[in-house]
Amino acid sequence: MTNLPLESEEPTQQTIRDSMTRRFFTRSEVQGSITLPAVPSLIDEYVNMCETIFASVGRKFNEEELAHLRKVLEGQLAAAFSASPRSSIVITYNAPVGPTLHYEVNARWWSLAEAYDNWTKTREPPLFGKEPDARIWDLANEAPDPASCRVLEIGPGTGRNALPLARRGHPVDVVELTPKFAELLRDAAEKESLNIRVIVRDVFQTTQDLRQDYQLIALSEVVPDFRNTQQLRGLFELAAECLAPGGRIVFSTFLAAGGYVPDQAAREFGQQVYSAIFTRHEMARAAGGLPLELVADDSVYDYEKENLPPGAWPPTGWYENWISGLDVFPVARESSPIELRWLVFQKTR
Repeated sequence: MTNLPLESEEPTQQTIRDSMTRRFFTRSEVQGSITLPAVPSLIDEYVNMCETIFASVGRKFNEEELAHLRKVLEGQLAAAFSASPRSSIVITYNAPVGPTLHYEVNARWWSLAEAYDNWTKTREPPLFGKEPDARIWDLANEAPDPASCRVLEIGPGTGRNALPLARRGHPVDVVELTPKFAELLRDAAEKESLNIRVIVRDVFQTTQDLRQDYQLIALSEVVPDFRNTQQLRGLFELAAECLAPGGRIVFSTFLAAGGYVPDQAAREFGQQVYSAIFTRHEMARAAGGLPLELVADDSVYDYEKENLPPGAWPPTGWYENWISGLDVFPVARESSPIELRWLVFQKTR
């Protein structure tokens, strides 16, 4: 019996049209650029996005090409995020006429000081609001004699808290990482002859130039820039060393709400949008073994809205969404799995 050759199937009008369309796209000349925050744990999203974009201009990547793209992206994402939470990757691509597409992936970043310095150049003042934080102001006002209530503020910015406290009579030391903020604060203090000592450095470098008799240590909108629990531990150790017995440290921090457990992607993206996330367990562990007791835990949204002077709420246009965690999770405020909280710890001995 003779095997007869099978006749090939007639191509349909649709397959013919599809083949022509594929050729049509390879006759395009393409170039583009994509800039995204560096969030290493979202690697699948970067790869999927590139695959979709490249395929849409007629340069569909095969599995080997996608694997190489993933490897390149992973390296640049890791380098960028390790350098700074204010980091991004830039994907540039171009394709001449034909089936080939060329791409590059480059990491870019700013230091924290550079990022905030850029705020002074690109944003209209007041950068953080006009009034001092109600929580910090209320704690300081519990002292019957301001002159005996020495304050250390870490990350004072342009002086929204430090200047009013000094005007009230508190001796104030500040440690500021951003030179431009420190310059603005120093100029304002000198103009009014206020008792403010300005120290420009990373607060974790040393405590030798700090006192050990502060009655109040304050950090407003600073801990959301922390990168890990080691920094939290460093802050509690600083408080234990520099507070007088009975003195208090107050700071705002994003805490996971309810039973929410942030994954690595949420933590990384949170850092990119000034919203580092911690859990209550991490907070307690960071303070463990130190002579510090948690004495207050308040919602920043509720406390500030209720206690700021009339007309001062919200302090800025971005404040309500940010403190509610909506810069990370754009959901209804009551559904947000994180919230900015005021925590107050007291030195017990």
